Amino acid sequence: MRSHKLKPTLLAATAALAALAAIPQGAAAQDRPTDPSTIDILDVLVEKGVLSRDDANSVLSEARKRAEANSGVVRVPYVPEAVRNQIRDEVKKEVVATARQEGWAQPDALPEWLSRFRFSGDMRVRGEHVAFGQSNTPLIYDINAINADGGYFVDDLLPLRATTKDRQRARVRARFGVDAKVSDKVEAGLRFVTGNPSDPVSTNESLTGNFDKFMVGLDRAYIRVRPFDKDGRFAGSNLILGKFDNPFFSTELMFDRDLQFEGAAATLEARLGGGEGAPSVFLTGGAFPLEEWDFTGDDKFLFAGQIGVKTAPVDGLRFKAAAALYEFANVQGQYNTQGLRDNDFTAPDRVQFGNSVFNLRQDGGVVNTVKFGLASKFRVGAATARAEFDINPTLVGALDFEVLKNFAFDRDELDDRLVPASSGDMAWNAQLSIGHREIAEANAWSLSAGYRRLEADSTLDLFTDSDFGLGGTDQKGFVVRGSWGLAKNFWLTGSWLSARTIDLVDPATGTAAPPIDTDVFMLDLNAKF
Repeated sequence: MRSHKLKPTLLAATAALAALAAIPQGAAAQDRPTDPSTIDILDVLVEKGVLSRDDANSVLSEARKRAEANSGVVRVPYVPEAVRNQIRDEVKKEVVATARQEGWAQPDALPEWLSRFRFSGDMRVRGEHVAFGQSNTPLIYDINAINADGGYFVDDLLPLRATTKDRQRARVRARFGVDAKVSDKVEAGLRFVTGNPSDPVSTNESLTGNFDKFMVGLDRAYIRVRPFDKDGRFAGSNLILGKFDNPFFSTELMFDRDLQFEGAAATLEARLGGGEGAPSVFLTGGAFPLEEWDFTGDDKFLFAGQIGVKTAPVDGLRFKAAAALYEFANVQGQYNTQGLRDNDFTAPDRVQFGNSVFNLRQDGGVVNTVKFGLASKFRVGAATARAEFDINPTLVGALDFEVLKNFAFDRDELDDRLVPASSGDMAWNAQLSIGHREIAEANAWSLSAGYRRLEADSTLDLFTDSDFGLGGTDQKGFVVRGSWGLAKNFWLTGSWLSARTIDLVDPATGTAAPPIDTDVFMLDLNAKF
């Protein structure tokens, strides 16, 4: 309780109580030190949390003293019971109104500054089985391991990816976020999450560390500015800076759901009419640094822009579509100068699988050690659409579609870099889903099924879904997923992701290799708080 805020109310209450205590009510009233209505008012104040019992007793004592001091001087005529009740009700209303407005009389009230924060979090425990095809080739280079070492000769036995031995593992993901309202138009937030800090698309920790502690990192830290009124025509517009969720309308074809962008993005959204179903248009653009090299070379960036429309043409039907262009600047590898390592920095820090690569250190026919760079440039155009329709008041269905094309892909450039083959520059994804909009209650459910195809150089393989084919491009297949609510904010999700490589080449011979089949089965127990 804050005494400085109580003072005016306490003075008013004391004065009113003193007046009541001084009112004579016949012979019976004169024999009692205090009128029952006085006690009633104090009881109300104690029950509402405005006064403690000790404070109430102090007020009562002060009221009695004032009444006794005035009893020999002032003669108060008889006041009817209805008037006494009115005085009591007015004091009660004043105290309760002040308490609600300032939030100081509620037993569980939080300080005003703390009410500006919103906390959220979730936990996921996963059982995962990875099944590889029996005819899978084992001769797939582990590009990350080779580049990290940087000292292998081309005739050495280079590190290879695991593509033949099935595996089972238990995994955990934990996330905890805090979002703060700085002012009416500014908010800030951060989120802590498990996972390998150098992996941008996975927040999982495998339970295989001899009980070691989990790695925890900061995967979200942003400031967002909303310059327009929340109920105005441009309410959806905002500027966000730092590390934040994907600002673009997209599916998992190009960007994993766990990917957090870094840099700055702005969205201008305008509603084209009045009413709840009025269409709106939006324009989003951003610049995102990928790798910084100080003065050793050109930094790697992603520059992106998207334009789209949202509309609800009829009741129960919502439609959203957008076109985007993603320019990945300076990601293509460059040959070293003969005898130097001056372009080693153009090798990617990390890849997943699928993009065409070549040896940066192969100069003029002289072969030394191995360092792989990306063979293609990437200027990816994307068209994305979602149609959502209400089946009944609680169930909704949706159809999602996305297509990608890498406009910077050039087969002649790949030939110049001695890349044996590439499955192409196109990708597409289609998915149908049905169920409850959110799995937040017991017995809520959802089902989805989709098919996707990502040719080798359709997009940067680093940011694609890390579960489909264990991540990357040059893969095609389907994804089936279902969820069931077990209790409030507690649900079970089962997933099956089946992928096969499109046009795999044996890196040792440059000839076609048998495809790699990868089936991933996942059972997730989720809790949200």
